[in-house]
Amino acid sequence: MDNNQLSQVSQAQQPRIILEKEKEIESYAQELKKEERKKYFWLGVLTLFLLLILLSAVYGVYLVGQTTRVRSKAYETSSRVVELSNSYLFASPLKARSGGERIRITVFILDGQGLGVSGKVVSLGRNDRIQIEEVQGTTDDLGKAVFDVYSNVPGVYQIEAAVEGRVIPQKVLVTFE
Repeated sequence: MDNNQLSQVSQAQQPRIILEKEKEIESYAQELKKEERKKYFWLGVLTLFLLLILLSAVYGVYLVGQTTRVRSKAYETSSRVVELSNSYLFASPLKARSGGERIRITVFILDGQGLGVSGKVVSLGRNDRIQIEEVQGTTDDLGKAVFDVYSNVPGVYQIEAAVEGRVIPQKVLVTFE
């Protein structure tokens, strides 16, 4: 109500109308306070959520940054006996272009418990059409030896590895196109 309307209202009604308006204003103020509290509550929840995400990301980066340690280690002793059935080899990639593109052959020499045997000389089977480059011909602490092979003649070739003059039963097929 503006002043003109208020002056037209009788003197007895004026205090009652003013009281009603004050109650309306007080009720509106309380609603505003409730809305403000809700706003701050949700802002706090959002802040906590973002902080949790940030801490998770930092912890994830920390975990990724940790180095992986291999606990099993090969030992160069006479008590370690090569178990051919546990030993294996693999090639990566399985296909390459002839004329110089290389395929990596990795050989693992293991004992009866599946632990690597170090200090063993490994050789790959010979084929006149395949050239073999010895990257690491003697097994390391994990029992691993590494070779690169390539061919100038396209074809599918079977690769085998030997240690101590004995051939590992598992073979691998590689293709040169």
